[in-house]
Formats: sequence, structure tokens, C-alpha cells
Amino acid sequence: SLQTIEVISEQFAKFGLTRSDVVIGLGGGMVTDVAGFAAASWHRGTAVVQIPTTLVGMVDAAIGGKTGVNIAQGKNLIGAFWQPSAVLCDIDALKTLPDRETRCGLGEVAKYHFLTGDDLLALELSARIARCVEIKADIVAADERETGGRAVLNYGHTLAHALERSSDFELAHGEAVAIGMIFAAHLAHSLGRIDDARLAHHYKVIRDSYGLGVVIPRSVDRKVLIDLMRHDKKAINGLTFVLDGANGVEIVGDVEEKYLHQAFDSMELL
Repeated sequence: SLQTIEVISEQFAKFGLTRSDVVIGLGGGMVTDVAGFAAASWHRGTAVVQIPTTLVGMVDAAIGGKTGVNIAQGKNLIGAFWQPSAVLCDIDALKTLPDRETRCGLGEVAKYHFLTGDDLLALELSARIARCVEIKADIVAADERETGGRAVLNYGHTLAHALERSSDFELAHGEAVAIGMIFAAHLAHSLGRIDDARLAHHYKVIRDSYGLGVVIPRSVDRKVLIDLMRHDKKAINGLTFVLDGANGVEIVGDVEEKYLHQAFDSMELL
């Protein structure tokens, strides 16, 4: 939260941190997000080195320079683009993660299967992580400020963020992204962008290969989810999603609500 940034900044002042110093973010994605935003804000820009200790952090959160904090109205609505001076990934740190945290990371790893078509499952974990980082770095290099192509990295995230907020964050990020990608696949199918085989491929990768949940919790109200998605920060032109299609994953705006209901129906959300 902004209060966290204030507390950290007060500590920076007590330490006498200068623009010539370096902030180090050691931890999971939330830690690297906060460390990056604090560094970006302190003296209008202080160097930051990210050392992610979770799979989510290694393949997503610590890479690309997007930093931020949440407010009641949404996730990461306040933040900055601030590229780290370095990102150090120690794969041994993953051995300490609880199973659920590992699953969360796999949700983000699965995303990269659909961005490039790479057979990531053929790679050992360290090589798979390195390839995910490479894919994201290439996308970010082409569109650092997310004015176009970088938005494809949000595949599955529109519904995911709504699920996180509607569940008061009881549903972890990677779990929500896995469900969000399945929803995006059903939505693309309803729009005629992908065929049955491509939809089935999403289930094969996300559910069968990675063992991730793909069912929207029954306690969630679809009307609440749709309202939250209307206020997603990517929703500039009506309901906006990152969707698969003949040309690959891309941004699709002004999606009619009826197609969302078709996707929910096909996922059996009442």
C-alpha cells in the first residue's frame, strides 16, 4: 500500500540513502514490486537490484520494471516503470517454497506457452525459467511502457485480478491467472477466434501438464466479476481482454458482455 511506501521512505531517510546507493528487493513478487516503486520514488529514482525468491518473481514480477502498490479500487493502480539494474535468480531458493507458492509460479510459467508456442515442458526447470525470462525481456524491450505489445503479458490477468479482488485475495495470483487463461480461451472460442482443438490445448497445458485448478469458485458472482473487469486498467475501449487467435495472443477491445456470459456458461459458473 501507499502506507508501506511511506514507512520504507522514512527508513530510507533515517539511513541517509542517496541516489548513489542501491535498493535491494529480496523476496517474492510483492516485495520486488514494493522495492521497485520505493526506489523509483526515492530522490526521483534510485537504483534497484531485484533478487526474487519465488517462481512468480523469477519469471514475471521482478522482470520488466513494472512496480506498484494496490489501493481499494484495484491492483497496482499506483506505481512506476523503473527498470532494475540487475535481477539475480537463485534456483535453489525454490526448494524452500510451499507447494501452493510453487503452483502460483506455474500459473505464470504456463502463460508463456501461449505467447510463443515454445515447448517449455521439454526443458529442465532452470532452462524453462531462463526461457520465460528471455521471452518477457524481448517483449518488454519492444514496448517498455506498455503502449502496445507488452500487454500480451497480461494474458489471463483480466479475470485473474477480478477473482483476486472478489475473493479478498484468498485466491492467490498464479491460481487466478490459471483460471483467467482458461476463461480467456473460452471467451476467444465464443468469439470465433480459436477452435475446439486450441481450447482443448489450454486445458492440456494448464490443467493436465501443470496440475493447476481451472474452475471458478462457486462463491463468486459473475456480475461482480464483470463489473470489476470493466474497471480493469487495460479497459480503455469497453471490456478489453488479451485473447488468443489466428495471429497469436493480442489485445481485443470492446467485447460485448454477451460473449462473457457464454464463456462463463461454458465454464459452468451459475
